[in-house]
Amino acid sequence: MLKLLETVKDSAESTFDSAASRVENVHRLIGDYVGGQAGRLRGRSAGGAADRAASADPARPTIYDVVRGVNRELGEFGTDLFEIIDDARARRRAEKRGDDESR
Repeated sequence: MLKLLETVKDSAESTFDSAASRVENVHRLIGDYVGGQAGRLRGRSAGGAADRAASADPARPTIYDVVRGVNRELGEFGTDLFEIIDDARARRRAEKRGDDESR
């Protein structure tokens, strides 16, 4: 029973760690986009031609790039969850085999 609880604890810990990393990445994606948009809006209000030209830069992320990035992070989190579940199952099988052999 203790081994099962340890497996559950390890799985929960891995899940929370993965979720925190993914949420952090999503926040960065959104924050970078919003920060860039705010900078461009401030530049436009000044009316400078250089600012308008910079805002048309195709290398700057669009909202769709942000949505794709968020989608990618969600997909990676799903992958992480499946890996954690597979690892926990493999660990339980190995523990059960070890318990059966010791009897």
